[in-house]
Amino acid sequence: MDKKMLKDMFDNLLHIGNKTNYWNPQMKSYIYGSTNGVHIIDLTQTANQLEEVNAQLRDMNAAGKKILFVATKLQARDAFVKLAESTGNFYVTEKWVPGLLTNFKTIKGRISTYLKLIKDADTGGLEMLTKKEKAAKMLELEKLDKAFKGLKEMKKTPDALFVVDGVYEEQSIKEARTLGIPCYAIYNTNGNPHEVKESIPANTNSVKSLDYLATALKDGFKAQPKKVAPVNKTEAPAKENDAKQAA
Repeated sequence: MDKKMLKDMFDNLLHIGNKTNYWNPQMKSYIYGSTNGVHIIDLTQTANQLEEVNAQLRDMNAAGKKILFVATKLQARDAFVKLAESTGNFYVTEKWVPGLLTNFKTIKGRISTYLKLIKDADTGGLEMLTKKEKAAKMLELEKLDKAFKGLKEMKKTPDALFVVDGVYEEQSIKEARTLGIPCYAIYNTNGNPHEVKESIPANTNSVKSLDYLATALKDGFKAQPKKVAPVNKTEAPAKENDAKQAA
């Protein structure tokens, strides 16, 4: 285990769980212990899970698959917007729209309306309206921008979901599971990691913790799989012949 990585995670508060009376027994195997009534997360397992999730997301991205990052917690928004945009994926950071996945046909129509309003606003199409009509359209545009800003290019349901705090974003996970879309999530000590394909046990209440994870995931997308040096099959017999000759 990389000691520097563990220290960085500790310095960025990834180990701090919830209060011991606010936990899910399903997270027991990820808990190192407790102090002052707060659970402490086992960072060795956090590191292992982060590496596993990174590998799977990297493979998906390399295959051209699209991931929807769901991060509506205030502490996570900025970091995960940057992550999604830098990796060419989608995001929701304001509010989960009910039916975003399970009723995507309707949502797709709303996104089309949103894109048309953007175009009209940029090209002066709204200037032909009355002052009252224009104000109404601008209000609608503002509302749609909050809901769909990170989904402008999403033509179909995503290939996977990555959720910041699976408990907080429970609705998005339910919709993804209904459609058989694989989910990945960060869970604090009150979560249930069995609800998703892979989870990362970590502090979901700290900006520092979530910034660290977003950066680690972004770096993971860029990382190349480790190549194993090929074995020279003739090397062993050659050494064996040398030994015989020496004898």
